[in-house]
Amino acid sequence: MLETPQFLNILAAEHEHLVMVSITLHPDAYARFERKLGEAFESSSYSETAKAWNEERSRVVQETLEGHLVPVGVKWIREWLRDEVEDWLSKRCAIELRNASPPKRSSPTI
Repeated sequence: MLETPQFLNILAAEHEHLVMVSITLHPDAYARFERKLGEAFESSSYSETAKAWNEERSRVVQETLEGHLVPVGVKWIREWLRDEVEDWLSKRCAIELRNASPPKRSSPTI
């Protein structure tokens, strides 16, 4: 998809409310990411207080993923895709312009 203008066409259709683009994270990848974040913040203590704090940390990780990290990631990937396709398209246009034969000039008659 990065080497065709297709994504730009899709974005144009979305702008005209003809389609809706949805980018999601696969549920398995989401669960792995959430688990790894949770493990990074989890306390290794076994007291009741530590367990309660770990539950709170888990809720914070879930809220942060749903409310902040994933939405920002979706926005970033859309912009990255758009930038990559625009760069590819501009390079293709430059190549085509370079390869185009220059218009023939008529020699002035004196």
